[in-house]
Amino acid sequence: MSSQSRENQEPDKEGPLLQSESPDPTLIQAIVLKPESDYHSQQWKNGLGTTDEIAIYPPDKDFTKDEFFWRFSTNTMHANCSFSLFPGYDCTTVILPTDEDKKSKAHFSLSHQGGESLTKIQPLFPYSWQGEWATTCKLSNSPVSCLQFMLRRELGKAQVRIEKIGSFETDLQGDVDSGKNMLFGAFALVYVVEGFISVILDENYTHNQKFELKKGETLLVERDEEASPTSILLNATNQVGQSAYSGVEATVVVIQIEEGKTFGGILQPQSQSQAATTTTTATAHQEEESPPQRFSNNDGIVPSQRRPSNRRPSLLVPMEQDGNNIKAPIAQSPTQELESKLNEMHVSDKPKRMGLERRDSLINMESFDPNAIYEPPAFALIHKDTDMPPPVTRDKLEVDEFPLNTISTAWIKMMTQGLSEWLKLPIVVCRGTEDGPVVGITAAVHGNELNGVPCIHRVISQIDVNKLKGTVVAVPCVNVWGFLKFQREFADGRDLNRQFPGKSDGYASQVFCDHLMNKIISQFNYMVDLHTASFGRINSYYVRADMNDPLGAKMAKLQQPQILLHNSGQDGTLRSAAAARGIKAITVEIGNPQTFQDRYIQWSFMGIMRILDHFEMYDLKNINMTEIETLANEENLNGPPHTVLCSRGFWLYTKTGGLLEVYPGVNKLVKKGEIIARIKNMFGNVIDEYFSPCTGVVIGRSSNPVAMAGDRIVHMGVIKRTGEVLAKAAKENY
Repeated sequence: MSSQSRENQEPDKEGPLLQSESPDPTLIQAIVLKPESDYHSQQWKNGLGTTDEIAIYPPDKDFTKDEFFWRFSTNTMHANCSFSLFPGYDCTTVILPTDEDKKSKAHFSLSHQGGESLTKIQPLFPYSWQGEWATTCKLSNSPVSCLQFMLRRELGKAQVRIEKIGSFETDLQGDVDSGKNMLFGAFALVYVVEGFISVILDENYTHNQKFELKKGETLLVERDEEASPTSILLNATNQVGQSAYSGVEATVVVIQIEEGKTFGGILQPQSQSQAATTTTTATAHQEEESPPQRFSNNDGIVPSQRRPSNRRPSLLVPMEQDGNNIKAPIAQSPTQELESKLNEMHVSDKPKRMGLERRDSLINMESFDPNAIYEPPAFALIHKDTDMPPPVTRDKLEVDEFPLNTISTAWIKMMTQGLSEWLKLPIVVCRGTEDGPVVGITAAVHGNELNGVPCIHRVISQIDVNKLKGTVVAVPCVNVWGFLKFQREFADGRDLNRQFPGKSDGYASQVFCDHLMNKIISQFNYMVDLHTASFGRINSYYVRADMNDPLGAKMAKLQQPQILLHNSGQDGTLRSAAAARGIKAITVEIGNPQTFQDRYIQWSFMGIMRILDHFEMYDLKNINMTEIETLANEENLNGPPHTVLCSRGFWLYTKTGGLLEVYPGVNKLVKKGEIIARIKNMFGNVIDEYFSPCTGVVIGRSSNPVAMAGDRIVHMGVIKRTGEVLAKAAKENY
């Protein structure tokens, strides 16, 4: 910013506003934001693009963790992607033009709410949609750059327009649109798309403010909405600081932002705009502290933080009675007033919008136990610029077909079902900056074993492909049929994890296993297969592995489980079939079925990240532990404090039916001869008792009180003795 423009920003100290010939400069603050010094650039972790945050309000808010009024940024996208959800916000995008020879091709198309139809967005045509709509973006002639503007819809409204302006001489000839406008709202943003411009604020007064901008720079103006409209003159120039002759043009994007109207101190929601319009609206949130001042600096300039004016306060304010004295409310700065509105909206407006005014007035929240009052989890408020990209469909997984330094998603065709349609598996392919090992992660081989699904989600959301070497392939749901039916088995009623490696000419589950091995698993060098207990049982957090195999044993130990169980395989499981083909594999059992257990999910996530670190694929220091702490909300994030190694395991089964009572919990040490279970009849008489046949640890146990003869009681692990040699072939009586 020039020294002249800085001088013009100093407040007028020669009397009050109503007696001055020029507007009070404290009511108008402006600053030029430059890409090289003021924009905050970040590469997307999925490698599909970058974001340059130009400005956010309130200043210094982190849009991933904090609520905000508005945010302005540029995105550069290199491949098809999906935008993150921003409930309560409206989003507006403006595609920026590229070189002239590509100008007609540089665009993208958007699809909302999973719809098949695409809306083609052309350069320099603003397009808006609601932030809660699931939105995918299909690029044409990548990379494509665009401006992205987001506004909380119930807190205000905005107008986005594109202007082509000329020099002063050109304007006089009427060759192009005039660059003169009036500012009415609290904020204005002027972004230069092409050319050079000068900007004069309040050019009719002696104390005007003048700024020079070039392509890619932004002028941020903040003003008191109660002040008189501010005139703004945009003039095209040859270059910064030089006048232009006739014929010189520039293209700018102008955004005007107005705060919502207030009544009695409570913000009144504005009417919502529809998608594909250029007007956006916005809502509010709760903040405990005043927003920091982003633009304060050593020069004493505070261009974007509105300061309280010296004008006489309005008489239209509520008064409070205090005995015989009348007190006026304490004056607030505009920023503090905005924060107060956010708080009032958060606390009081939502029940009113739900039609619960009378009911809400009868509830005294202070009478409740503080632990009984719900607070939304912090991770539910986390936003990102983009989510996983939209999937492609492939006949099989070929890792080399997916580009380096990107995260890709795909549906892999497995086999046809009764409608002659393909049964497809979802996969996520995270490829790093260079080739390397391929680590596969599979989950839900049994359709009701779900803890592995969010574990995979946590892994892929944490991986920044710009820091990854090699490839991570995740299959979050292997048994799609069982997953949709809430059942353990595959479509033919058989347990998939007893059918591997499958047969190409066998029954349905064998055919599926054969396709899985050849189309997906064959691409892996290492594999982690994630399971849980099944219905009617609960598990500890434990790992099955061939502990005689040094690399497999190392992978198992890196999980830091509660229990390590030596199991050599040869039992029709996916792990056994992978090991037979030279793929080092372990099975991780993560708790209980058909539920999400955050502690176990976090432990298994950290175990997988330790494996990637061990193979020098992804350094543990790259994990965003602040985000992990927000997600997990657990004191022990890395895993249980102790691990027990078992040389073998076995199940105890009932000999008669009845009501089963199992006494020890999972991960409990049990001495030989101690009672572990009883069975009673329907009259309450004990008809059978069960005692521990050895000293061991409870790996898993039954949770179903209704037992038939031959049902499971407890899964016992025999603790390895000092000096004991592990058996070459170690199986279990499943």
